[in-house]
Amino acid sequence: MKLSILVVDDANFIRDLVKRAVKAQFPEMHVEEAADGQKAQAMMKVRNFHVILCDWEMPVMSGLELLQWMREQEKYQKVPFMMITSRSEKSHIIKAVEAGVSEYIGKPFSNEQLGTKLARLIYKFYKQSPTQTARQAQQSDANLLTGGSAPAAKPKANAASASLLTGGAAAPAKAQVSAPSASSASLLSGGSKSASLVDKPAPAKKAPVKKAAARSMALAHVRLASGEQLRCIVKDINLNEMMLVVKREQGVPTLFDQVVVDIVSKADDIVARVNCFVCSLNSPDKNVAGEMFNMLVRYEDEDPEKLEALSKFVAKIR
Repeated sequence: MKLSILVVDDANFIRDLVKRAVKAQFPEMHVEEAADGQKAQAMMKVRNFHVILCDWEMPVMSGLELLQWMREQEKYQKVPFMMITSRSEKSHIIKAVEAGVSEYIGKPFSNEQLGTKLARLIYKFYKQSPTQTARQAQQSDANLLTGGSAPAAKPKANAASASLLTGGAAAPAKAQVSAPSASSASLLSGGSKSASLVDKPAPAKKAPVKKAAARSMALAHVRLASGEQLRCIVKDINLNEMMLVVKREQGVPTLFDQVVVDIVSKADDIVARVNCFVCSLNSPDKNVAGEMFNMLVRYEDEDPEKLEALSKFVAKIR
């Protein structure tokens, strides 16, 4: 049986990533996409889909609302539904289970993680196995790029470019960041009081503080698909992207990796949770093995409510 899969997410980047993961393992499958739950609902009314891969937080109609509607429809009561979300709280997962979710994957995720879960889901419901495993699909992509079966050798680091990636591009001029200051290093290492997201340093009585120096630095956590979490500082931010100064503690992401940035308050409350992808990495002090590095990330979210909340945060920081 030829299966039809519907990918639902408000971010183009995520839809493309999911579609590639599906086609890599199940090239014979028919894959369609929708930018929100309402559009997905309209498509599901006029034709049948065998698997739904859906984001939770979307404009117009959320993934949870789509799932609840699905389970009320006779033809979709037993159709597998995989929820994709950046929220990993226990209460969030319980809501999805109660609504009838079949599988759950948290952002960020790797192609292999998604491919493995998808293969298990399809085999469980339809007894169809993938043409190749997620790891084999990933290796096939690498072979196409390198022209051979062996992985491409990494070129030696160039001190002039000081890039953390092989062939990594420097950050755009508008988001260029100088070497992390001693205060940035102290904040990341826990050596001084956390920066407040709202309270800005009081200007000196005699010497006025320049506007750039008065800008607050927000603390954040970057969550990788591997499950690792990196501490960082939001050095610059706008409504399209943000520049982070990241402390090298565990792994280092690569270009186009999907990450989730949790911006935190002084009390470690989550102020904003943003789905992003990495578009630039560089070492500001010309040391590839340095303690910190700059990372420019671009937002994937297109949810108006989330962008509105983010704009309020940007106004406080800038």
